[in-house]
Amino acid sequence: MKVELTPCYILHRRDYRESSLILEVISKEYGRVSLIAKGAKRNKKQQGINYNLYQKYLMSWVIKTELGTLIDVELASGMNSLTPQQMMTGFYMNEIILRLLHKHESHPELFDSYDSTVVKLSTNVPEESLLRYFEKTLLQSLGYGVVFDQDLITGNPILADENYYYRLDFGPSSDPQDNRPGVAVSGKTLIELDKETLTDAQNKQEAKILLRSLLNQYLGDKPLASRQLYQAYIKNKQSV
Repeated sequence: MKVELTPCYILHRRDYRESSLILEVISKEYGRVSLIAKGAKRNKKQQGINYNLYQKYLMSWVIKTELGTLIDVELASGMNSLTPQQMMTGFYMNEIILRLLHKHESHPELFDSYDSTVVKLSTNVPEESLLRYFEKTLLQSLGYGVVFDQDLITGNPILADENYYYRLDFGPSSDPQDNRPGVAVSGKTLIELDKETLTDAQNKQEAKILLRSLLNQYLGDKPLASRQLYQAYIKNKQSV
């Protein structure tokens, strides 16, 4: 199969032999793919292409097996400039995509969410809410059935002034029914998360706890390197 100039972001890159790179890529139309960029480190023809993370490219490749071969690449937008802390956020997004997204499954809505998040990060939009909306889109895109707008026991719409219990294997309800794993969360948080209008610190913290609990079901027991790196970064920053 040959793919012509489709929007992509590089999630991870590593050296391959003396002059090439192995790229883990998320594309809008073809999902996650692995590509070899032959001679990428010495190719003078592709000036201005540094294979940076958090930069949108148009890529062409041919693929016959699990590993495709990059045959053309060009910038798809202006350069996104991220601070070290914003890069930590991007590293987290990349890592959970690599952990959860199967190869060659198209998720255009997830790509659009990633694209929008990176662009907004580069314009200094506060990252906390952006991450919550991205995590929500990731869970929905992968078909994990998360619900934020309806009490799944009564069938009633979520009410802002009610308190709910979000059972991780089911969804929100004002009646927890049993003691299976779940998270207490306000109706206001659920509504704002659904509409992507999170406002105050309490709602943002509730949304963070809820989404991290949902994600942890699928990420497994292996710790995320991005979280450990972020904690080390914050600790080092505080000690300076």
